[in-house]
Amino acid sequence: MTDAPRRGLVLRRGGLGDTLLLVPVLRALARARPDLRFELAGVREFGAVLAAHDVVVAAHSSEDLALWSATMAPLRLRPFAFVCSDDPVVATFAPAGTVVQIYDPRPARDEPLPLQLAAQLGLELQWPQDAWLARRQPPAGPTVLAPGSGARSKCWPRTHWLTLATLLAARGERCAIVVGPTEQEHDDPRRWPWPEETTFLAGLSPVELAQRLATARAFVGNDSGPSHLAALLEVPTVVLFGGGQPAVYAPVGLHVEVLLAPDRELQALLPAVVLGAWQRAARR
Repeated sequence: MTDAPRRGLVLRRGGLGDTLLLVPVLRALARARPDLRFELAGVREFGAVLAAHDVVVAAHSSEDLALWSATMAPLRLRPFAFVCSDDPVVATFAPAGTVVQIYDPRPARDEPLPLQLAAQLGLELQWPQDAWLARRQPPAGPTVLAPGSGARSKCWPRTHWLTLATLLAARGERCAIVVGPTEQEHDDPRRWPWPEETTFLAGLSPVELAQRLATARAFVGNDSGPSHLAALLEVPTVVLFGGGQPAVYAPVGLHVEVLLAPDRELQALLPAVVLGAWQRAARR
């Protein structure tokens, strides 16, 4: 009888972008430990994207690990021969025989975060070739615009988005607008005066959004989870940055162009400049 594959667990809490930036690290980890089948614990719906694309074999909620409980945590961690965690408490609660590696998800240098995490874990990335969820599909869909973000300070102004959409419509381009939970709570883009025939990607889980993004002609978005998702699907992607640390947190991929706003003021990043980047992306 063949022994069942041993299980490995990677713990990464955070947003969708944080989870997706772990993809290159997980690919390197799988090469380094071919004896293990890796699972991910974090926000379950974000990890589900990685499971749907076979980066991990399963996704769990980090809350289910009960890391606050010295009684329950060892029981929840017992099935795993190896645990790689962003929470150092795992080293205290892991059962005997479980190999534990702890990493700090906070950047220490001005370079892409996956490279920094891999260095902490002693892994060698194939960079940036490891940064993918699925290979590029034929671009049968519209250009996708994602005007939202988890932080309002990361959002390109509404007037600029509408101007860009008007310029695209004048070229006969179809546009679809990503509408996530954050946008619905603050300033729902479905209420904006978009050009006729604009459609919306609303009420979708991250897995469903990935399915819709996969065939996009191109993608333009703020510093946000959907921008990371488009990049890892190898969709030609334009990402708009004001502040933040684009050298560390920018979406990764072979078809990504990062536009940094003049003086880090998103208002100063003009629609004509973004249109030029879209034109370059759409030719890829």
